[in-house]
Amino acid sequence: MNFSFIQMADPQFGMFSSISKLSKSEVIERKKRGINVTYSDKELEGFEKETELFTRAIEEANEFNPTFVVVCGDMVHDSESKEQLEELRRVSSLLHDDIKLYWVPGNHDVGDKPTKALLEKYRERFGEYNYSFREENCYCIVLNSAICYDPELVPDEWNNLISFLERELEIASRSNITHKIIFMHHPLYLNAPNEDDNYFVIPLRRRSRILDLLAEHEVTAVCTGHLHKNNYKKFGTTELISTGSVGYPLGEDPSGIRIIELTDTKISHKYLSLES
Repeated sequence: MNFSFIQMADPQFGMFSSISKLSKSEVIERKKRGINVTYSDKELEGFEKETELFTRAIEEANEFNPTFVVVCGDMVHDSESKEQLEELRRVSSLLHDDIKLYWVPGNHDVGDKPTKALLEKYRERFGEYNYSFREENCYCIVLNSAICYDPELVPDEWNNLISFLERELEIASRSNITHKIIFMHHPLYLNAPNEDDNYFVIPLRRRSRILDLLAEHEVTAVCTGHLHKNNYKKFGTTELISTGSVGYPLGEDPSGIRIIELTDTKISHKYLSLES
């Protein structure tokens, strides 16, 4: 087995415009929360910058010709915006037909506190939000991490998600799959498995349940977004890979995409900048 795929995250159509409208005090407040936005004295409209970056990402994918592309959440900034969604669809349609495209829900797609209505709207737009697929000897599992982050309004969804994950990992383990990879939006943690809860990560109580399953089934990697910057950690044998944004960056890493290569014995990856 030897194949590659591309992970993208946070194209987030409309974010550049939204950030440009923040006042200086609002920028300061967000920075205190760890959201490193930049003040602008010029307001932007539309999503020209997101179109430019996502188009470049799709062009890079077409040139590289991976087995598939996976977008790890926050496809648009405002899930109620028909215009943002239509532009996302238009640009993503430029991906070559022989390259599979998989969507992963983010908090801007289903809400920081998902409801049944928001989840149903996502399903109508993008399909199922917890699902699996197989490529060669790699078993891929997509999870709706917004449910892991806060399932208060949809408690059955958390129960369904963790049962689904247990079942899919058991199938992969029984099948002697070489690689098991999980795709979701929120990172499990930033620095340590038992770190305190914060906006950027899965809360400890539900995080611990997932981490136990990673260890039990020797998952190869968990690929996430949400941070708008890169972050790499290792949990046992599992690589935790948070990939910077296609859209608005919130750290030192430029807008970019990740190329991931798998062989029978290892996983390797590199981050490719979209900025000229």
